[in-house]
Amino acid sequence: MKKMLFSLLAVILLYVSLELCSLLGLGLLKRVRNLEYKPVLTTVLSPDHLKTLQDLINGKATYLMHSPMLGWSIKPNGFWQDLYRANSKGIRANKEYQFSPDEKIIRVATFGDSFTHGEEVKNDDTWQEQLNRLDHNLEVINFGVGGYGLDQSFLRYKTEGKIYHPHIVLIGFMQENINRSVNVFRPFYTEGLPLTKPRFIVEDDALILLPNPLTDLTDYKKLLNNPAPLLSQFGRNDFHFSARSKASVFDVSPSFRILKLIYQKLYARYDDKSIYKGGYLNTKAEAFVITRKLFDGFYAEAQHNNSLPIIVLFPCREDIQGYFKYKTKVYAPLINYFVSEHYRYIDLLDAFEKHAQSVPLKDLFVQDHYSSLGNSIVAQGLLDYLTENRLLNPQGIQSSIHKKQGSM
Repeated sequence: MKKMLFSLLAVILLYVSLELCSLLGLGLLKRVRNLEYKPVLTTVLSPDHLKTLQDLINGKATYLMHSPMLGWSIKPNGFWQDLYRANSKGIRANKEYQFSPDEKIIRVATFGDSFTHGEEVKNDDTWQEQLNRLDHNLEVINFGVGGYGLDQSFLRYKTEGKIYHPHIVLIGFMQENINRSVNVFRPFYTEGLPLTKPRFIVEDDALILLPNPLTDLTDYKKLLNNPAPLLSQFGRNDFHFSARSKASVFDVSPSFRILKLIYQKLYARYDDKSIYKGGYLNTKAEAFVITRKLFDGFYAEAQHNNSLPIIVLFPCREDIQGYFKYKTKVYAPLINYFVSEHYRYIDLLDAFEKHAQSVPLKDLFVQDHYSSLGNSIVAQGLLDYLTENRLLNPQGIQSSIHKKQGSM
């Protein structure tokens, strides 16, 4: 009996030690490698998401709103604290815009995610407003929306942007956005708004739109009341739903969580479908193929509407750190594609290398997004490009619209 009790005690102590070591390991991975076990919820919504949806349904949200086509957008005359203000059309601005630009100015329409929107700074500190102040002949309009994928930006241009007849269309992109091209329900990919979005697939080498699954705000009441069937429906067309670990009753065990986290990272590293491969974007991944096609469509659409498209690549904090230290770019495969297609593009890492080599990284960011100083470097980099390429007058723009970059 004593031997049995001793053996049982030894097993219990071993199990407790394993769990404590696993718990310590999870903490170290989060602090040192920024790796955290975050499983996909497949049958329930988190408390934060429940509250966010209730606020949206009850009209308590002051800045973002549900959009039947885009998933979400900016509220007309929306505001958030003392940072963000929108005009009557849901464009981030302190002024209204006529649909046709004044003859004396060059209108630049900008589309993209939170780096285009200018998250974490006031309206006047966004790179668009700073660019306006650098050259008063420019009128730069901010159509950026936080959390957007390239697909949503493209659709916003087609439904809301092109009617403003911009001379130049800036297509903003930050490499992390590629994950959003294969996402339907945002929480399957990352934290944030618990809303669905449209996405595209590629069939027979053509883009096919899968519309936003929940086109009416009242549809979210069904999600609140009975989430499991709808979450399963969203997951059928969501890459992250399939690729990420699912929540389980065994997640109470730290050792179980750390094993799932390690497996997920190893699977992502060696799986041919993984979005990243060897520290770069994986050109064979569905996300890359769709993103490439979205750039093709966006670029061609702007040209068709007699605007000059220019792709703008925004580096995040990790991109700047990696480039300054190793001279590597995660999004190098995209640049190679732009070069092969003769697309005009601006890699803002060049601007940060030129103007911010000696600036501490903490001064360039608020938290995850550019500070006023970081946005000023973006504005200067864009103005440098427009000046060097003689794109500050209508004649220069018009002659460049259908001419491939690099051709004579």
